[in-house]
Parts: sequence; C-alpha cells; structure tokens
Amino acid sequence: MNTLRKSLLIAATVGSLGLGTVALAGPWGGHGRMGGGDCPMMGGGPGGNPQRMAMMQQHRAEQMELLEARLKLTANQTTAWKAFTAAQDAHHAAKMKMRQERRDQDATALAHFEEQSQAMEQNLTSMKAMTKAAGDLYAMLDPTQKKVMDDFITTRPMHRMMRGGGPGAAPAQ
Repeated sequence: MNTLRKSLLIAATVGSLGLGTVALAGPWGGHGRMGGGDCPMMGGGPGGNPQRMAMMQQHRAEQMELLEARLKLTANQTTAWKAFTAAQDAHHAAKMKMRQERRDQDATALAHFEEQSQAMEQNLTSMKAMTKAAGDLYAMLDPTQKKVMDDFITTRPMHRMMRGGGPGAAPAQ
C-alpha cells in the first residue's frame, strides 16, 4: 500500500472516530432508548412531549377498544376485561410517572444505577399485576376468543419488529 493511500485511510478512520465521539457527546447523549435523554423528538427533555404522550395513550385506548370488539365479550367476561384494562392503564401510568420523576433528577452514577434498579422493580410489580389480570381474563375466554387475543397481542407491528420480524412479517387483522 502506498504512503498516500495509507494516509487517506488513517485520516478517514480518525475522522469517523471523531464524528462518532461527537455524536455520542451531542445534546442527546447517545442514550439510545426511545423517550430517554433530552431528545425532543422522542419525548425527552424537561417535561417530556405531552402531545406525543397523549397520542400514545389515545392509540393504546383505540387498540383496546378494537381488541374488545374482536373478542365479542359476554356479560360475565366484562368484569375480567375491565380489570385487565385497569391493570394495563395503571402499569402505563406508573411507567410514565417513573420517567417523569427520573427525568427531573440530577444524579451521580451510583444514584443512576439505584434509580434504574428501583424503576425495574416497580415495573416488574405492575407488570405482574397486569399479567395476573390478563390471566384471569384469558381463563374466561373460549378457544376462539383466546386465538383472537393471541393473534392481536403477538402479531402487532411493534411486537413483530421487536422480535426481528419487521413490519410485514404477519398479515394485519
């Protein structure tokens, strides 16, 4: 390899590393998770993005209305359905509250890890309550309704993407 080519390769490598460092040290800190850091597009920053949060809540409510309609619940299944949606609402409200509380804190590295641990424990507790409510509902469903719920919950676009299936991995319902 000639000297000019080596010099260009070294310059390109150094430049790439420098840009990567600038990106990580940028105003959003390279947090990498949606809604984290100070990224205004992802709901970060002081106070978050109330419009985005409202849109997410509206979307979740619409999805639950759609699932309820597809399940064609009987009168004696309605109580379990309401308990499931209440547990789900409580879970999401607790997560939003935790995000807001953590966003407003200046923390040391140790405090950051302690806050992360506490948030995970609280999330697990509310997730277990939601899972119990889902299990209670699921036990009351007939096989056709179970299939509807299974397909609805496991084939939604974001769920498929999280599992590596991409947006077109399963047909829309």
